[in-house]
Amino acid sequence: MALAVLVALSACARVDPGEARPIPGLDSGCDAAMVLLFDVSASMQATDVTPDRLTAARQASKSFADRLPKETRLGLVEFAGTTTELVAPTTDRDIFKAGLDHLEMNERTGTGAGIFTALSSIRNLPAAGPPARPARIVLLSDGKQTVPESLDDPRGAYTAAREANRANVHISSIALGTDHGVVDLPNPGRPSSRVSVSVDQDSLREISRLTGGSFYAAVSLDELNKAFDDLTCHR
Repeated sequence: MALAVLVALSACARVDPGEARPIPGLDSGCDAAMVLLFDVSASMQATDVTPDRLTAARQASKSFADRLPKETRLGLVEFAGTTTELVAPTTDRDIFKAGLDHLEMNERTGTGAGIFTALSSIRNLPAAGPPARPARIVLLSDGKQTVPESLDDPRGAYTAAREANRANVHISSIALGTDHGVVDLPNPGRPSSRVSVSVDQDSLREISRLTGGSFYAAVSLDELNKAFDDLTCHR
């Protein structure tokens, strides 16, 4: 498929730090803004994560919003074959959570387009003044990019990640799901087709590595909450 370790899946979410490097001018405090890039492709219907990948992801994302420092701006972008900014980065958590309630599933996975949209959301924020505080994209997905075919395409995920890196924006990725996920896809006038939707960790890990972000693998709501907790600035 397609809001992906050198570690095996276990009873808790595992973190794989990216190749982080010092960024001149950025303080070491909490992120000034974060954009949750949420995969809404059809594979998120898989029930290998209870009750299903999408519902678990939505629930954990709401809890994540409540735990962030109140001054951190949080935005929401959904992506599948198309991408939409549902919520521009804001400190209003009710608006963010309302956006999560309006996620719409779609076909295909355009991870690169999603990253570019999330990056635009961050770039459109008013300048905070020097020294600039960091911003982060949290990529929540269960599979690899399907459009365009190449991750290095001008609109591909690796290309987008390199652009984020040039903008000093980290991408932390959470791969949600197992190797045993399946979904039943409708066929008009015919029985539905059962399709395997194994989680793809490799491309998501590489996206994070390219930007100095962290990578997490989660196969349950509890593991997903632990991954989000690790991304939360605790003061």
